[in-house]
Amino acid sequence: MKPEMARKQFFWYTVFMQKKLYFVLKVAVTAGLVFWLIKRVDWSGVEGILSHVSWWLLIVALGLQLIGNLLSAKKWQVIVHFKNLKLSLSDAFFTYLTGGFINNFLPSTIGGDAYRGLWLAKRSGARAAALSTVVFDRFIGLWTTAVLAAVFGVFLWRYFLVSFPLLVTMAVIVSFLLVDLVITSLYCLRWFHAFVARIPFHTVRRILEEVMFYTRKHIWLTTGLWSRLFVMVGVAASNFALFHALGSTIEVFPFLSIIFLVTIVSAAPISVNNIGIKEWAYVTFFALVGVNAETAVTVALLSRFLQMLISFIALPQYWRTREHGE
Repeated sequence: MKPEMARKQFFWYTVFMQKKLYFVLKVAVTAGLVFWLIKRVDWSGVEGILSHVSWWLLIVALGLQLIGNLLSAKKWQVIVHFKNLKLSLSDAFFTYLTGGFINNFLPSTIGGDAYRGLWLAKRSGARAAALSTVVFDRFIGLWTTAVLAAVFGVFLWRYFLVSFPLLVTMAVIVSFLLVDLVITSLYCLRWFHAFVARIPFHTVRRILEEVMFYTRKHIWLTTGLWSRLFVMVGVAASNFALFHALGSTIEVFPFLSIIFLVTIVSAAPISVNNIGIKEWAYVTFFALVGVNAETAVTVALLSRFLQMLISFIALPQYWRTREHGE
């Protein structure tokens, strides 16, 4: 066997083994968190909470989550249009839900974001641009949530030294925002643009050019607005309605000081389909503002269930794209 071929085979074998190890670690984390929840939560109390649920507030929460999905699809459509690609709001909405359907129900090797990117790439013929819209869509959502978590997290200052998870989470969020500020400032410098243009490796140069495109001020302002609307409606308002549907009396500011932190932690890719980590975050952080574990975990589970229910809307489109090989 030629040395070059041997090196390639070793490289791909290493990548394969790393993915396997990562999956095994995620399964272990998921199992550990689920075991913690089983021991930590009084599940008979959860049953009692559900028996007194306010159905009209539950329907309100469902409607807010649905509107949130529509706002998120609009955000992606705006990003796509900035790249001079065509995408209708209905296509964006159903493709978004199809991605969620894949994440929630199907043992796929590609996630919902990858599905959206590849779907748009096939429709537009511009692979790099299409994939970059999905990456930036995910990033602007994370960035917006991190800013809101940092702003409202200030109200939790008295708990910083008594809650290690809170201290670590806030430190990670602030570090992320500072690093992003430095990198964005670098991308805005003219000499860096000239440096990128002289990079001999086409793939590296193309990736950096795509990233630099999204540093334009008008793109951040517009997509940031849609991202804030999504987070406030689809995440904050829907969860607030869920808490009150279950009889919680949590007030607005204590709720806002926690919900964005919880959203950030829930997005951490350390468990299978964020099972366990989301419920752990709800129980751990909402306890700081007086919410009992049973109510917190019930909200987390209901939120997950409602999103799964909404994703069923995309089932016809999913099968249609499968039949047409899209």
